[in-house]
Amino acid sequence: MQKNIKILFILFILLCAVSVIYLATGASTAGMNMFSSLANNDPIVKKIFYDIRLPRLLNAILTGASLSCSGLILQSLLRNNLAEPGLIGISAGAGLGAILVFTFNILFSFSLLTPVSFIFALLTTLLIYYIAKGLNSKYTNFLSSNKIILAGIAISALLSSVNGFLLIVAGKDVSQIIFWLSGGLNGKGWTEFNSTIIFAAVGLISALLISKELNVISLGDEVSASLGVNLKRVQALSIGIASLLAASAVSVAGIISFAGLVIPNISRIITGPDNRYSIPCTILLGSVFLVISDLIAKTIIAPSEIPVGIITSFIGAPVFIWLILKRKRI
Repeated sequence: MQKNIKILFILFILLCAVSVIYLATGASTAGMNMFSSLANNDPIVKKIFYDIRLPRLLNAILTGASLSCSGLILQSLLRNNLAEPGLIGISAGAGLGAILVFTFNILFSFSLLTPVSFIFALLTTLLIYYIAKGLNSKYTNFLSSNKIILAGIAISALLSSVNGFLLIVAGKDVSQIIFWLSGGLNGKGWTEFNSTIIFAAVGLISALLISKELNVISLGDEVSASLGVNLKRVQALSIGIASLLAASAVSVAGIISFAGLVIPNISRIITGPDNRYSIPCTILLGSVFLVISDLIAKTIIAPSEIPVGIITSFIGAPVFIWLILKRKRI
């Protein structure tokens, strides 16, 4: 317990440190002088700091925390370390909403990109939940984890094919769509942050509140039911929280790979399986991961940028392979 509290404190300090570096780094040559320029009320530096860098940093923290926490909830609920928002179709649903905005921009304003993709992500989750519920045995009052995964894979495949078709007919807008699907925080400001902060905050706080129930569920459906846990309620609540978090993140930053898959696994290695500590660890570690990834994305070929989803995949894939090899040795 004492060890885990120290770990959480160290991660918080690390997040503060990388945030300072993030704010001082960018296309502007101000560097660390930015903070002294702010103190001197330089109008140009103030605009760069408050209108560009600060909201982008907050979006990165929010996205990293939300995606990682969503992945941990799904992994605990489904008892599958490979579970993440993309597996059960949440990302594909948000992608469909975004593609529709880009493709039919006569009907949709681009300002609706975030809310439309958010709504489609939630609708996809509801569809998966009710399909899994329909597949479930009439002799149990809770959903089979395997059926949730199967329903998610099926819906994800269906939506991916629809997305592929829309990409073909998108014409001149295809480059914008591909950039969004690759995941990125370029141009994301206060509008995106303000539109999702409440949903993300509710999701993160709710995740912390159900940590004990998730610990019990990890023991198995039958054991959980015998211990008096209302499995049906906890399953519905967990799926709802995971979707809310994933939808918030994907609607802002697009589809970002590996944050919801790798970070929860690393958190459990660091703090152990107790979700009372692994959830806050995942939130902090996910924030650090995405802030560092976006810092690389915006500086590696400055003044141009690359989508942050490419960086997270480049970092996350080798780490995931290492996790697989480590587990195999154990």
